[in-house]
Amino acid sequence: MKLKLFVAAAAALGCSSASAATLAELASKVDASGWISGSYIYGLNGEDLADGFNGPGGRATDIESNSFTLNQAVLNLVSAPEEGFGGGVMLMAGEDAFTLVNRSYGENDGDRFALPEAYLTYTTGALTLKAGRYGTLAGYEVLSDAANPLLSRSLQFPAAEPYFHTGIRAAYAASDATTLYLGVNNSALTGAAIDADDQKTIEAGISTALGESATFAVYDYYGMDGGLKTNFLDVVGGFTLTESFSLGLNVDYFTVEDVVDILGIAGYATLKLSDLVTATLRLESLDADYEPGVATDNTINAATLALGFTPTSDFRLLVEGRIDDSDEDIYLKDGELKATQPSIGVKAIYSFGL
Repeated sequence: MKLKLFVAAAAALGCSSASAATLAELASKVDASGWISGSYIYGLNGEDLADGFNGPGGRATDIESNSFTLNQAVLNLVSAPEEGFGGGVMLMAGEDAFTLVNRSYGENDGDRFALPEAYLTYTTGALTLKAGRYGTLAGYEVLSDAANPLLSRSLQFPAAEPYFHTGIRAAYAASDATTLYLGVNNSALTGAAIDADDQKTIEAGISTALGESATFAVYDYYGMDGGLKTNFLDVVGGFTLTESFSLGLNVDYFTVEDVVDILGIAGYATLKLSDLVTATLRLESLDADYEPGVATDNTINAATLALGFTPTSDFRLLVEGRIDDSDEDIYLKDGELKATQPSIGVKAIYSFGL
């Protein structure tokens, strides 16, 4: 009996050691990272903020006023070898899993858990192929709260930019400074993993560094959606003027044939006030020009000032004030539609492995 127990224990220890070795080997090939973000937003109109899902002029995130919100709890698992096959997965929980992922693409509507990215890669020399579901190239601002420069997203983020794509993308590093992109994706307009249109979206772009102080990128997504031609054109520039002062520019032009043309322009100025504190100002304008009988043309302007406090490398606190002003009355106040929407907010972000 004792001999049987000894053999069983030895076998169990052997399996445990084998499992540990396997996990250690896996960990050496996979990079794990992520972040957790939460916010409190207050709309000074006394109403929830306008929702960008319902049309131009609304917010992409942080819509519910006078509420604490778990925005994003994200885990990234990525294997990116210099040569050969790799892959990546992004898991997201929180309110943004609904507003930025599931609702936008008509998938798992109402769920606060999403799979924004899941893809395979193959790298050979200067060429990297990516296939699956992955983030868009377009935009100065990004989905990640850990990387976005402000608490809120720009007007054009929900109105004139795609979020994710399902398809295949080739990235070719033409030099240390320049990368060329070409891809074929499902509908850029809906972003759904399953595309009802036979025609696909062509993705093309270039990003380049103009010396050490400037970057420039152009991306275009052209396709057919429901028999209508659609196009997202995105231009992004970044300029570092001094060690403590930088500028950014984002221009987006989005068109749906016989429906709407949207032009968005956003300018950014970031000043490093100290080793711990930065200030970012965003000034932007969004113009929506509809075909007759579709909707009313409108222009929305917005100004946003965010202060970022970074006491440690893995924690950032954002305090933001913002005002949106529309030519048309589209913002609720005391049950009536008004032309302005002021708001204030604070967001805390903890990141790891970045």
